[in-house]
Amino acid sequence: MRSFLLQISAALILFSCLAGADVLATVDSSTLTWDDVLLMIGGEVNVQYLGVASEAAAEDVLESWVREEIMVRAAESSGLSTNAEIAYLIDQARRQILLEAYMSQLVADIQPSQLEVENYVGEWLDTYKIAAHVRHIIVDDALLANSILAQIRGGGSFQSLAQQYSIGPSGADGGDLGWITRGQSGYLAFDETAFTLAEGELSSVVETGAGYHIIEVLETELLTPEPTIAEITEFVEMELIQAMQEDVIISLVDELRLQHDVQLHPERLLQHIQ
Repeated sequence: MRSFLLQISAALILFSCLAGADVLATVDSSTLTWDDVLLMIGGEVNVQYLGVASEAAAEDVLESWVREEIMVRAAESSGLSTNAEIAYLIDQARRQILLEAYMSQLVADIQPSQLEVENYVGEWLDTYKIAAHVRHIIVDDALLANSILAQIRGGGSFQSLAQQYSIGPSGADGGDLGWITRGQSGYLAFDETAFTLAEGELSSVVETGAGYHIIEVLETELLTPEPTIAEITEFVEMELIQAMQEDVIISLVDELRLQHDVQLHPERLLQHIQ
């Protein structure tokens, strides 16, 4: 049975002139109003993309909602919500929706100024014109990262140490990330380091939201065709927005953490894994 949510974009323009509270369909005490429809399609802005041309088509859409509502009621009456696995999935969906909505609210107005974008482009322009073959080791402890860095500088094998310690997916490949360009790592601090290293050069420990990195650039090459200033500027703006949003969220989490009693027991987790 097709979901009403999937059909809604096919047929509802006939109702656009109705008052928001007008009831379009009911199943017992459950109602569907135009306001409900707007929530489902993402607001008034998307009404223009609806394309119902007849009352019969509109009735078909409402009937699909009725069928879905009846099935949902049957599922609830069956006791499925008391099933541990189903209850867990419902709770996870609720948590994800709340988390995404809250974070979207937090970062909604974040925007770098034109001057900030121009200054960043001016300082880092050359790093957007190259690709680099990079490998890295990432761990979640600064002391461990510095210890690994000291071992590499003392002649230790980068590949072996990456396989032994790196918590990233590239660890199994000796930390090899392949050829990358600006933005692919997802972290400004990583890129600002990686794309300023010379071939064969090893970085100091670099901290990002993912952990502590040791970065080595194996090779570099110029991008062909070379990106234009306009393309780089547009890309920089997106990067800065992402970085600013991350800073806001991390700062808030750190602040909120102080309001809670947090206890970690990694040794217990390790006992279950080993």
